[in-house]
Amino acid sequence: MSKSRKDSVMTNWLMIAIFAILAIYLIVTLAPILWAIISSFKDYNEFYDNVLGFPTRLPEGGLFGNYASAFVDLTYTTTKIEKFNIWQQVGNSLLYVCGCTITATLTPCLVAYVVARFNYKFLKILYAVVIVTMALPIVGSLPAEVRMAKTLGFYQEFWGLWLMKANFLGTYFLVFYAQFTMIPKDYTEAAKVDGASPFRIMTQIILPLAWSTISTVLVLNFVMFWNDYQTPLIYLETKPVLAIGIYNFYTSFRVTNNSEKLAGLIMITIPIVVLFAIFQDKLMANLSIGGIKG
Repeated sequence: MSKSRKDSVMTNWLMIAIFAILAIYLIVTLAPILWAIISSFKDYNEFYDNVLGFPTRLPEGGLFGNYASAFVDLTYTTTKIEKFNIWQQVGNSLLYVCGCTITATLTPCLVAYVVARFNYKFLKILYAVVIVTMALPIVGSLPAEVRMAKTLGFYQEFWGLWLMKANFLGTYFLVFYAQFTMIPKDYTEAAKVDGASPFRIMTQIILPLAWSTISTVLVLNFVMFWNDYQTPLIYLETKPVLAIGIYNFYTSFRVTNNSEKLAGLIMITIPIVVLFAIFQDKLMANLSIGGIKG
């Protein structure tokens, strides 16, 4: 057998092995999700009697009876005996998620723009600070953060969390820095010749060129904050978001129907699935920049 034919056979076997591994990974990932969706349509008894099969008996209230029950039962009672229904939790979630998404995306974006596009010695120090803070483990800082939030009046306030999330120390700073570095400075020089101000160059030329990266980070931050229940649980106990409500709904003994609990979990994932369906091209596409012509 010739060397080229041997290489071709090895390549085919390697591709088959990779495909098999990916197929197994896909099955392992999707199987629990499919099981949860199927089980959410079962009644209380069939959940235990028919664990792996398809539903044969509809729950009380019809096909979507568990979803209707979860929609009503998904309430949260604070320590002050204030009861929040699902719509109030959704409103709180939108305030928390949208505000934090904007500040957590805009801050590293603007700081990275300045560091990447301007030549000042201090900016190199700023870049080094970001790298060092990412490398150093920060353990036990939560009590100090809570104390600071209470002292500054940020505690139990949406705008307080927006400000606390407005930092540039993280991975997204490096993502934006790489994106702005890739954009040729010829755009900036040409705009300066035409008399454009630095603010106009940033808002009308550079940021639109980096919109693919910005929109992707916006979507990723939205998903992260939508699924976050720990931060609101600590800082917004009196203004519960939907993630806290679903966590309490699933872990409490108030609701005993596991099919209903699964229905509640699936309900909270619907906005994320819709968001991914809308922006999947942004998330999956490769980022590229070009356009300079001689």
